Amino acid sequence: METSLKKDLAFAMTPLKILSWPVGTWPLQKYNVASALRTGFSVFVLLLTLTILNTETYLDGTDAEKNLDCVVLVFCTMLATWKVTQFRIRRDGLVSNFQSAVKDYNELDSPEKRAIMRRHAYMSRVTGATVFLSAYFAATIMAIVPMFAQDDEKTTLGANATKENTNMNYPVPSEYTLQVLHVPDKLFLLIFLLEYLMMLVICTGNLGSDTVFFGITFHLCGQAEILKLEFAKVVNDNKNVEWRLNALTARHLHLLKLSKQLIDTISSILILQLMCSCFFICTTGFQLILALNSNNFVMVLKTILVVSTLLTQLFAYSYVGNYLKNQMEGIGYSAYCCRWYDLPEHLSKNVTFILMRSQDPVHLKAGDFFVVNLESYMSILKTSMSYLSVMRVMITT
Repeated sequence: METSLKKDLAFAMTPLKILSWPVGTWPLQKYNVASALRTGFSVFVLLLTLTILNTETYLDGTDAEKNLDCVVLVFCTMLATWKVTQFRIRRDGLVSNFQSAVKDYNELDSPEKRAIMRRHAYMSRVTGATVFLSAYFAATIMAIVPMFAQDDEKTTLGANATKENTNMNYPVPSEYTLQVLHVPDKLFLLIFLLEYLMMLVICTGNLGSDTVFFGITFHLCGQAEILKLEFAKVVNDNKNVEWRLNALTARHLHLLKLSKQLIDTISSILILQLMCSCFFICTTGFQLILALNSNNFVMVLKTILVVSTLLTQLFAYSYVGNYLKNQMEGIGYSAYCCRWYDLPEHLSKNVTFILMRSQDPVHLKAGDFFVVNLESYMSILKTSMSYLSVMRVMITT
């Protein structure tokens, strides 16, 4: 049983550690100089990327297509920087949840509970892999596609094309910035790899942080499901019913406290996340319309990848928020469905308190005022499509 518990813990935690340890946000690490250096290096790379993008936009204000790419990358980099710093500074909520998760795995005492936790760990893996791999795939395609575009441009211009017309295309728009720094063209491959690594750092800081949050939230939902299972059995234990009911009530309070800590940690991040998602959907949709009008198939591919990644990320947050709300509300319903009427009056009052607490739903909120669930996901899509329709009319007229 002990070996199985270690395997379950590794199954749930290893992917989260792989994605968060390189940027120094792994909640179960020792917060020492080494972890601070990893965070500092990641933030330095992100700030360097921001500097390059802003400089490129300033030096070349005539290429609308490239400037739109710069704007999208700027907001992605800002979002990654904000998540890494917030997960590092406001780490107490994450640390408490992860420490509680390790304790939960060490205290497993039945195959039924183990199956529930294993299932939620699998849900965490699937959600994280979908979001993270889609971002890595989009970053890789966006890094490779400009090379083919550059070859097509050279073929179109012919052998006598000037140097100004055959600028190198990099994963991060930086041609004019590199010219100002007098970087030789023979270093193209090295710079290409470094900028591709910059894009991977952006993905890791952004989507890697999301995966950590999804993983611990699914674990919390699994604990809520186990608590519902315990409430269904509590009245059948005639000997220890008072002790068990008090323990389950305390467990409910503990889960509510952990969920509040998670929501407080992610609240400020979700504000920027939702704003950027709405903006990205509008701008990339606008890019897609322009690309279709000009038959620019390279831009069409890039915008479709970006929109798909954004919608996947936004849907993941909405689904996790909706699932957390339903699981925490289900605790109250499970307590109500148990045979509480067979209990003594002083014990049945505990069930009343649980029902009262369940009336205050646990919502994943952005800034403590905007609820993030599947309904808000549809609302964001409708709003973004409305703005996109206005842009489309402006183009056609």
